[in-house]
Amino acid sequence: MEQKSIEKKELYRCPECGFEYREKEWAEKCEAWCREHKSCNLEIIQHAVQK
Repeated sequence: MEQKSIEKKELYRCPECGFEYREKEWAEKCEAWCREHKSCNLEIIQHAVQK
């Protein structure tokens, strides 16, 4: 999992799909879902940071 800082806020990136989250927990859930199902989960990605 990649971590970076934007506007003094840490973001956690799912290495599978590239969505970024403010909470590490959601990035981990996203990564697990993506790896297992080879798709995105709408309930998880609704927590992603919009660019």
